Amino acid sequence: MDVKSNPVSSFSLNYFKLVSEKNNFFFSPSSIYLALSLAAAGSAGQTLKEFQSALEFQNIQEMGQQITALSLQLQQSSQSFTVSSANRIYSGVKAVVNDYKQFVEKYFKSGFEQVNFAETELVRQNINKWVSQQTKEKIKELLAQGAIDGSTRMVLVNALYLKADWLYKFEGNKTADAYFYLEPNNDLKKVIIKMMSNEANYAYGKFDGFEYIQLPYQNQDFAMEIFLPSTNIQDLESKLTIEQMKNAMKLSQKTNIKLFIPKFKMSGMSHKVLDVLKSLGINQALTGQADFSKLCETESLYISDVIHQAVIEVNELGTEAAAATAVIMKRFAALVKKTTPEVRCDRPFLFSITHIPTHTTLFLGRITNPQNLK
Repeated sequence: MDVKSNPVSSFSLNYFKLVSEKNNFFFSPSSIYLALSLAAAGSAGQTLKEFQSALEFQNIQEMGQQITALSLQLQQSSQSFTVSSANRIYSGVKAVVNDYKQFVEKYFKSGFEQVNFAETELVRQNINKWVSQQTKEKIKELLAQGAIDGSTRMVLVNALYLKADWLYKFEGNKTADAYFYLEPNNDLKKVIIKMMSNEANYAYGKFDGFEYIQLPYQNQDFAMEIFLPSTNIQDLESKLTIEQMKNAMKLSQKTNIKLFIPKFKMSGMSHKVLDVLKSLGINQALTGQADFSKLCETESLYISDVIHQAVIEVNELGTEAAAATAVIMKRFAALVKKTTPEVRCDRPFLFSITHIPTHTTLFLGRITNPQNLK
């Protein structure tokens, strides 16, 4: 699957631009995409058409092939690099359509677990325990009390985990207090944060509206990409396109630069996923008119909620990130300088963790104030 045919990248940016949160923000478009695809695989009619438009696939078979390719990228392990993705379906529905079951087992490698949602707390703890195991305890409580109840019929879950060492590690003794400017060129709005620094050959380039820096991991198919605005982050976000992101990756050149980047950690971030899905055009699936007849013929199911959590820690050694998404379904009862450039990420910037060959965005985020991170 080449860069142009990969649907996750455009989904990532489209989704990001619709999120109402304008401060520090981090999520996993890949995890949300995979969890929604589990639901889409059981849809039909207008519900399916809306999924096709938002997730960018022509038919269920093509989606299966895309998911297979994505899953291969997300299953790699070595001493210095690990990425893993797992899917699981918790079903209170006894009559799951066999074709659906075979499809998700083949393409998603998804496990099925029959549960009794009347035992709500037991099921909730069971789901949270599985997510915690898959994310190496980085996400311990995806589902808070009240997230599911006796009327829940199915929960479709994806969990994604990454732990990656930098190819060019930062030296801990070079990390120092430094100013981070909340607004560019405004000396009155600044905070003191821990700033890491390193000099190495990074893929780097100056483009219209931003500087681009690529920080490779030991597995060089993956990297953190930084988009550092020339003016302010609002202008960059409003104008940035997926084509510009791909071009920056393609046209950047290995350059010896002095890089300064905050050491940071974000945890427990969540947002109103349903609002974003509606803006993306997924509407019928969230109502009593939803058609999930390819999943279950005996009950009329709809998506009552989508819950997402993502966490990340960036330090001198590398990056550790995790995310989990639960789709909850209920029955309806209704250009480079020759001198050594200095790149200071000392103002708000965008960043992603990306599979470079296919430009698949695993994680995407924004740093507006590192001091406010937990």
